Amino acid sequence: MDWDDLRYFLAIARAGTLMRAASALGVNSTTVGRRLAALEEHVHARLFDRTPDGYALTVAGRDLLFRAERMEEQALALQREVLGADQRLSGSVRVTATEMIATRFVMPHLPRFRAQRPDVTLELECSNRSVNLARGEADIALRLSRPREENLVTRRLADVPLALYAAPSYLQARGTPADPDTSLHGHELLVFADTRAFRVENAWLQPRIDGARIALRSDSVSSIFAATLAGLGIALLPRSAAEHEPGLVRLETASTPEPRVIWQTVHQDLQKSARVRAVLDFLAEILARKAT
Repeated sequence: MDWDDLRYFLAIARAGTLMRAASALGVNSTTVGRRLAALEEHVHARLFDRTPDGYALTVAGRDLLFRAERMEEQALALQREVLGADQRLSGSVRVTATEMIATRFVMPHLPRFRAQRPDVTLELECSNRSVNLARGEADIALRLSRPREENLVTRRLADVPLALYAAPSYLQARGTPADPDTSLHGHELLVFADTRAFRVENAWLQPRIDGARIALRSDSVSSIFAATLAGLGIALLPRSAAEHEPGLVRLETASTPEPRVIWQTVHQDLQKSARVRAVLDFLAEILARKAT
């Protein structure tokens, strides 16, 4: 049985549709459908029922799923062992981070890293989703919540305090809140999405809204940062980025939300790879110095 066909099978089982599986694999849906047809012909069984809602595993598919996942675990473990033993300071390292961490904390320092390690290529995915390092979805993850999976090496890099900011143009047009620590009445607010990820920040801001209007709600801190710079309203922003931006003014408050924490995570099998270690050390250096 071709392991590559099983990769396609697993992608369909996890995604539920050919299109989403194709997106995860970086190919087109026609290729995914063709590989599935070849696998079903090879095992002489129908592995999925085609339904209006997508692809649902048949009994034969569920039986194969368990074995395919075991094969995947072994293949990925072998891949990690090979990369972990590689002591060449060359090749690609895949990093996943939120857009804000990437653009405001990492990108300004990349020229120096490139000068030091010209043969190491960073492959950066900007996303809020939690990737699976054991499945090889990335080599290194920078996250604002601590991962709990097994066999990961996690390091707390820095606290990221937040505070209220607005653009001078906004304050000139709308005035400065008399007491932003207790009320933002009459102002425009740019707030985080109403999700668990932003629970702490939203809980801190809620009692201060006091009749203020919400002009923007987003799960992208970078988008809120840009909208604040544009003069759209008042927002909670990372102090380390906002304090160095001349287009923003901090609104003093007696209290602030609990600081976010940047966590750096790598699978234990990869941490001894020379190029992965070089990126880990670089990220730890710049973030521990920059974020606080």
